[in-house]
Amino acid sequence: MSNRWDLARASLARRFFLATVLQGAVILLLGFSLGLVFGHPEPTEILELPTAFQFGTMFLAIGSWCLHDAHTNVRLERQRRFRTSLLLALGSAMLFVSVQSYGMWALVKSISPQLEMQTSIHGMVIMFAAIHAMHFIVAQSILLWVTLSAFSDRYDHEYYWGVTFAGWCWHVLGIVWIGILCIFAIAAV
Repeated sequence: MSNRWDLARASLARRFFLATVLQGAVILLLGFSLGLVFGHPEPTEILELPTAFQFGTMFLAIGSWCLHDAHTNVRLERQRRFRTSLLLALGSAMLFVSVQSYGMWALVKSISPQLEMQTSIHGMVIMFAAIHAMHFIVAQSILLWVTLSAFSDRYDHEYYWGVTFAGWCWHVLGIVWIGILCIFAIAAV
């Protein structure tokens, strides 16, 4: 005999697909809008940290705090605050990816055509940031699944493993991002 959660999974999978498409469209729209509004810097041979990365880091920190708050609230069975914190974390994730996408685009556009990408520090920095972006998209998908599951009454004070996992994914990627920023700082000197 199926329980309520088993029956809700098919509906949840459809909502996850639609939410992923919507989330991707919003991220592309925001990233493209930032490109139109702020443009890109002039090409240079010097590695400069895009300002967008600093703003993105702020959204990463806000999302981390929101996930921590969601974890605390689900353990205390404060469902409304738990779901609100998850939505805020998801919004922060979308802003982070949008701003970082614009920052990556600006970084690539700021590379002088005279540079050899294979031997310059720019290539390594772009590679690290791109690998981080791929991992962050996975973590963002986990967060989206957990958020949709939360609105399907999946989590409570007894079962909240998905929330814990999503939080740890986010926190680990935040630490990795700080490491990448340190590499930027060293490479820019």
